[in-house]
Amino acid sequence: MSAPGVTSAPIPFSARVRERDALAARTFALDPDAPARLEAAVAAYHGCAHAIAFDTPSSALEALLAPLKEATIITDAMAPSHRSSALRRSGVRTRYADIGLNGVLMAAAVEKAIGTETDAVLFAHFGGIRSIAPEVPAALTLLEDATGSLLPMKPSGSAVWSLAPLMPEGVSSTGFLLTDDDVIAQSARLFRRGGRQPGSLWNYDLPLRGADCTLDLLAAAVALEQLRHLETACERRRENSALLDEQLHSSTLFDCMKRAPDDAPESYPILLTPQLYCPKEDIYSSIRGKGIEATVCCKPLYKTTAFKDEGVRLPVTEDFYKALLQLPCHHRLTTDEIRQVAAAVQEATEKYAYRGCSF
Repeated sequence: MSAPGVTSAPIPFSARVRERDALAARTFALDPDAPARLEAAVAAYHGCAHAIAFDTPSSALEALLAPLKEATIITDAMAPSHRSSALRRSGVRTRYADIGLNGVLMAAAVEKAIGTETDAVLFAHFGGIRSIAPEVPAALTLLEDATGSLLPMKPSGSAVWSLAPLMPEGVSSTGFLLTDDDVIAQSARLFRRGGRQPGSLWNYDLPLRGADCTLDLLAAAVALEQLRHLETACERRRENSALLDEQLHSSTLFDCMKRAPDDAPESYPILLTPQLYCPKEDIYSSIRGKGIEATVCCKPLYKTTAFKDEGVRLPVTEDFYKALLQLPCHHRLTTDEIRQVAAAVQEATEKYAYRGCSF
């Protein structure tokens, strides 16, 4: 028998393992038309002309960045692994702008960061909580990372999106490049086939660097099935987030990130008060010790080995990183599990609230 407040099975941050278990008894036919039907369905869902399917969100973003090789783009430094991987492989130069306490690029910071060599701005919705894209000069390209949201995104420019939260573990997570621009769509499809442009007879050209990142038939078939459950998953995310609001909103030890009523966030982010920055590791360990996969999605890129830059300091980004803790709230969690998450957070933050710092 499990101890009070401890679930008998871990409460996962991602739904992918539970999606795998839910589909374990299913069989899927390898339909050669599945990728094309999936692309058409996703394009219709978002109301855009093209939705080019890739095996991962990182591949889709890299394809979007490929025509900008050696360009300078402005982005935030709180990049999850799919974005950091795409930035590193694409060859673009990054210039960071500071974020607000919603994890999203601040318009004033973007404006300040724009230089004569700037070519594009890469904007993201933190944790799937939709935010307004910053206005950028007409000469700049606006790119959007909408991978954290399952909702229709009708991008301001071109965007990447994913069905990853609904895809079972062990199957490609999917990534889609969304655009109304025929030229960008053509470039993305070229990237997806390794950048190889067939010529006459055996001749060919490589007009851009590409990769073999086509979505396989099994993943396309599974994704088509999961699309049928998209609305239900979004509604369940809303219900779980609302329940966490109800349980946690009165705390004075952390802030719950604001969102619109129709948002369906991928996680439930809270921002600890400064007095909890020091014991954050203990708070994290306490929650994880109860079988709850709380996490912090990412750290500022310029503090990592691959992107190390001692000359960069973004004060709000760094405070956001110190304060951030993300809780699971996905569609495969039960109401009882959500209550366990809330109880574990309340217990841990109250326990370490008055420990103080050693410096």
